[in-house]
Amino acid sequence: MDEASKPNVLLLAVDACRADYLPPYGGSADAPAIDRLADEGTVFERALSPAPWTLPAMTSVLTGRYPHEHGATSRGFELDAGRTVTRDLAAAGYRTLHLSPKTWIGDWLPQGRGFDRVEEFTGPEHRYFDGGEDVRTLSKGVTRGPEWYATVVRRALASDAPLKSLGNVAAFQLQEATGDAWLDNVRASERAARIAEERFAELAADDRPFFCYAHLMNPHLPFYLPPEFRSDVRPPGCDTDEEETEWMSDLMDDIWAIRTGERTLDASEVAYLRARYRDELAYADAAIGRIVDALRERGVLDETLVVVTGDHGEHLGERVRGDPADPTTERTLLDHQTSIRFPLLRVPLVVRYPAAFDSDRRTDLVQTTGVAETIRAAAGLEYDESRSLLAADRSETRDAALAEYAGVVPSHPPESVEAEFVYAPRRTAVTGRWKLDAVGDARRWVELDWDAAEADAVDEGDVPPDARERLISTLSETEGTEGGASRDIPDDVAENLGDLGYL
Repeated sequence: MDEASKPNVLLLAVDACRADYLPPYGGSADAPAIDRLADEGTVFERALSPAPWTLPAMTSVLTGRYPHEHGATSRGFELDAGRTVTRDLAAAGYRTLHLSPKTWIGDWLPQGRGFDRVEEFTGPEHRYFDGGEDVRTLSKGVTRGPEWYATVVRRALASDAPLKSLGNVAAFQLQEATGDAWLDNVRASERAARIAEERFAELAADDRPFFCYAHLMNPHLPFYLPPEFRSDVRPPGCDTDEEETEWMSDLMDDIWAIRTGERTLDASEVAYLRARYRDELAYADAAIGRIVDALRERGVLDETLVVVTGDHGEHLGERVRGDPADPTTERTLLDHQTSIRFPLLRVPLVVRYPAAFDSDRRTDLVQTTGVAETIRAAAGLEYDESRSLLAADRSETRDAALAEYAGVVPSHPPESVEAEFVYAPRRTAVTGRWKLDAVGDARRWVELDWDAAEADAVDEGDVPPDARERLISTLSETEGTEGGASRDIPDDVAENLGDLGYL
């Protein structure tokens, strides 16, 4: 295949994105851009992530392999030897661009490498005021200390746009002083969209195809939004924006108490969180619309393979009892730790590329591991047909899906939390109707309702023998596997992860 026939590739990952809140899946979030892509492309109604958090999930998207195969889990961040779609495309002549929020997928890890250019829209590399110098550039070669601020200000004043450069310094300092992610998060997705528009204009001058992977952090907790995207809801007892911000900060401080059931969210709190989650999706969708329209307006959208998906889903106050590692405690689930339940695994998957994907809705069981193989196939590269999303390859489908959670990410749970609940590896296998969860030696059988968050557990005897056999066989693929080698997390990445509730 010559380069002229190779499509551009745009991979849009929406963090913590549940399928059931989006219009193509019956949800009520205001998401016209995703809805239009769904009308113009293929909607995969039964798409599952192979992991409930970003690092293993997106490593699977970029490699086409499951967490137990690639090794990037909470047991170790280092990718085992193997291919990434980024490196494959670069070797095939693609220009490669990553729009990064500086979290679990970045150039500090092997699975985030291979990009010609990484544009970060949070942290010291980001320009809050376009045209000014960013803080990292201004502080190059200067160690943080008493002279750091004076040097940075002096360099900002000497730059081509001193007021904007000083604005970048002030915004960065304010974010650090608050110890919170709100300043970075409030307009992060639209900053990503603006950067994409600028880079697409530059890429248009080159005849080579491009691969752009943009990772949008909305709707990941904590929920901080521009005023124009906030619906008229407040947490209970809050009347002002300042009180809402403080409530959200307190919620993040209590995240472990919520995970363990020590704090239970009441109905009004859950209603608020679900409404704000829909607002967050609307904001992410607006950014997606800008990014896609930048290609549409240049007349290259039909020559671009566009994939919109979530890295994983999110819990939003589902009240449950019966975790295999803690079968008696009732809790309201929030975020995406210590769980492999359905709301964390079912994600949107919409593919637009007229040359290979019709306007269609597919009901076959697929996983986001198929994204890498589909990209490779479209680019004319060697690929695994059994994991591709192309309709012509679906005769070799898996008869069950697999998801894994090797234990909580590096975090600081209270000492009172049972170690089994926190650190036990969790695995699940899914057929079209049945689900088997495994936590250590404990098992939980579930009859699925794809239109609901998840049905109650059932007895093993209620599951047909052939389904039981498939599920048990699928889980056995992961037995005895460990993560890859560990490594230190860079300070700036650790700070971002801490603001997001990981560290």
